Amino acid sequence: MSSGAGISTTLSTSDVEFFNANGYVGPFALCSPDEMSEWRERIVRDVLATHPPHNIREQSRHLDSRIVYDLCSHPAIVDRMTAILGPDLVLWRSNFFTKEPGGLEIPWHQDFGFWPIDPAINVSAWLAIDEATPRNSCVQLIPGSHKTQLPMVKALPGMAFDKMTDPAYVDQTLCLDMPLKPGEFFLFNECTLHHSNANTSDQRRMGLAVRVTVPCVKIDHDQIFAGHKAIQLVGRDDFKLNRMTDPPKMR
Repeated sequence: MSSGAGISTTLSTSDVEFFNANGYVGPFALCSPDEMSEWRERIVRDVLATHPPHNIREQSRHLDSRIVYDLCSHPAIVDRMTAILGPDLVLWRSNFFTKEPGGLEIPWHQDFGFWPIDPAINVSAWLAIDEATPRNSCVQLIPGSHKTQLPMVKALPGMAFDKMTDPAYVDQTLCLDMPLKPGEFFLFNECTLHHSNANTSDQRRMGLAVRVTVPCVKIDHDQIFAGHKAIQLVGRDDFKLNRMTDPPKMR
């Protein structure tokens, strides 16, 4: 199966400047929509239909599934992240966000408020497994919102999360849709405000979020789940702060 060979995996200086100013950059192509259809079939059949050792079907499947690890560690993602975070990268989490027709709204939030990492340094890639459009609730962003950590409050009834960014600090007039074809992704900062509407369409929207930090960040593994570990994606770990493991084996 092809993995997008030949596609540029670098960020230009202007890309990095854009990320620093706006808290996100992209979209970019990891692979074509046709190639992603092959990945999608394997994800549904061999990953989401199985129970992992940690028993959380849509979280951190890069630890037990080579399919998921290969997506998380793809040069299209990793090479661009090194331009932002440097040469030493740690894969500490991944999440499938599958929003079926009728799926709930995800409230405006900044990711740092949900994560047991200190300090909160992270770049996420949001990779479209299915097509993501405004109709089936693609991610929405507020450019520049990453510059301030905003207070959180209890989420409104009917939301997918139990807390959200205080609406008094969210200027939705600045909202930007991030539509993606299957195989496309964007990168965003741990403090970038983002959101997705309820899925009122008849089309599923599945994405894979890839969470990457640096070795000087301490991960509270047990808050994620018992036995959680991280994987060194590239470079070296001179800090030895975290529980580490090897990538899953090829099958």
